[in-house]
Amino acid sequence: MQFAMHHPSLHIPPRADSAARLFLFATLPAAAAAGAHGLPALLALAGLLSLRPSLLRQAIDNVPIYVVFLFLFVTWAAIASLWSPVAAPTQAIKLILTLTLGLMFVAAAGAEPGARRLTRAASIAAFTVLCALLALEASAGLPLNRSANPDAIYWVVERNPARGAVVLLGLVWPLAAGAFVSGRPRLGLATLAAGGYFAFQFDQHANTAAFGLGLAGFAFAYLAPRAALLLSSFGLAAWMLAAPFLTPLLAGNQDLVGALPESLAHRASIWSYVCERIAERPWLGHGMDASRTVTDTIIFNGQAVKAIPLHPHSGSLQIWYENGLVGALLAAGALAFGGIKLASMFANNRAASAACSAVLLTYGVLANVSFGVWQEWWNAAMLLAAAVIAGFAPPSDYGAGASHAAKAVRR
Repeated sequence: MQFAMHHPSLHIPPRADSAARLFLFATLPAAAAAGAHGLPALLALAGLLSLRPSLLRQAIDNVPIYVVFLFLFVTWAAIASLWSPVAAPTQAIKLILTLTLGLMFVAAAGAEPGARRLTRAASIAAFTVLCALLALEASAGLPLNRSANPDAIYWVVERNPARGAVVLLGLVWPLAAGAFVSGRPRLGLATLAAGGYFAFQFDQHANTAAFGLGLAGFAFAYLAPRAALLLSSFGLAAWMLAAPFLTPLLAGNQDLVGALPESLAHRASIWSYVCERIAERPWLGHGMDASRTVTDTIIFNGQAVKAIPLHPHSGSLQIWYENGLVGALLAAGALAFGGIKLASMFANNRAASAACSAVLLTYGVLANVSFGVWQEWWNAAMLLAAAVIAGFAPPSDYGAGASHAAKAVRR
């Protein structure tokens, strides 16, 4: 991190938010490789220290409509706690704090040229160290995580670096785009290759599929930046609304399910059950975090297994199940209007469009096959990716900023 602290072109202001951002990126590799459980606290601290009157005034005076939809969705999810079988509103409080402080961190990361340069340089350093840690875990049988969890089952321990790979996949795209636009195609290709390598590690088929679709979106955005962003965001919004109706058709196709890896075939059984339960309360849902209280069982491979293991492994279905049509409409609105905003901002900026499109598709796949909507580390990972994109995002500064960051690394 010395290049970020002392490089003369960075001009880092000696503020608490800059120190917090440096601390976040300095500790990010270890936290991510260990399972990313500490990432929400690090992000919240950095966001809290980023709170400044000027940022708050700017946020209040220029609230984009997609942010309005996002906060309406979060508010509705919190209200849905009132009819949830989970008595305490703990999850709603965590979600509100993570989102609010995380968005402040995102805003601060791209608020001014000095902040953007710091974000770029620090994220490059964090990415490099995280690659080294995950490479060690992948090649040597998880020595770091197994030493910290000596009595745990191997496949349980393996989830930790797998989550680290998910965090890394959020960084790959803006850093690769920055390298390409700064005239360093080999560095860009090496960054993409690193992302691809880790997407195939730790026995996570979802990571592999997510990287593949993200790579397709990354390439398409260079050909049609505006169309790529609109297709990515509107596609995710459309699936959000259609998931309970199309999923049973897909999960009911035995030839298709039979061709899936066992983990995805198991998910198909979970999804079929969830879709049946969605129909019981389609308007308001069963309440926030209701998935955790399900005690029903289903038959998979001849054995009785829990119908919903903590969450449905599909963000779209979880939102329908817990928040109903109202929640699905608000979430889809946030995705659609967010895509319109990004398409307007980056219609003539192929690199920024490529980074945004790839992150949307990569995390969109993972959101719909892997993680729970309310998982703090998962929300923090998405916000972190947004912050790194914000460090590269200003159209007039994208190329120059990436060049500064690349030079900082060389030095």
